[in-house]
Amino acid sequence: MHILSRLLAPTLLCAGLLLAAGCATTPQPRAFTVKVNLDPSLAGSSLQVDLVGANPVSDLAKLQAYPVSEYWKPGDALRRDSPKVTLAFGQGRAASQVLDTNDPIWKQWLQTGAQDLVVLVDLPGVAADKPGAADPRRLVLPLDANQWGKTDSLEILIQESGARLLTPKKQ
Repeated sequence: MHILSRLLAPTLLCAGLLLAAGCATTPQPRAFTVKVNLDPSLAGSSLQVDLVGANPVSDLAKLQAYPVSEYWKPGDALRRDSPKVTLAFGQGRAASQVLDTNDPIWKQWLQTGAQDLVVLVDLPGVAADKPGAADPRRLVLPLDANQWGKTDSLEILIQESGARLLTPKKQ
């Protein structure tokens, strides 16, 4: 009996670990209303914000590693080829802009496997490029409904120091 329990215990432990690993939720990307607000300190500043739906296989790593300063250079191939919505801020333009869930870009993003929304800001005065989230001009938001709870909208504030998410993720 002692030998049987010695053999059975590791088998049951492995089975339990495999079962627990299988219980992880599969990402469920969905469309969100995305509201982008300019901080009052940037009122009247001319800047652009690109919202890019990123597929984890072909897009996300490139967008996270690519220098933001290069992305915003005229004629940049990555910016030109990325499926995006550009929000333009400046004199005579609203300081708060919205990408609605019914915008056709959501269908394109979701059909091509986008699981993240990459926010890239052409923010004047930020000099040094940094990789990933270390660059304050880049924000990567998961589109997985499981991570946001019941919220239907994501709110982003563009400040002099960079982009800041205001919507709390599900705990």
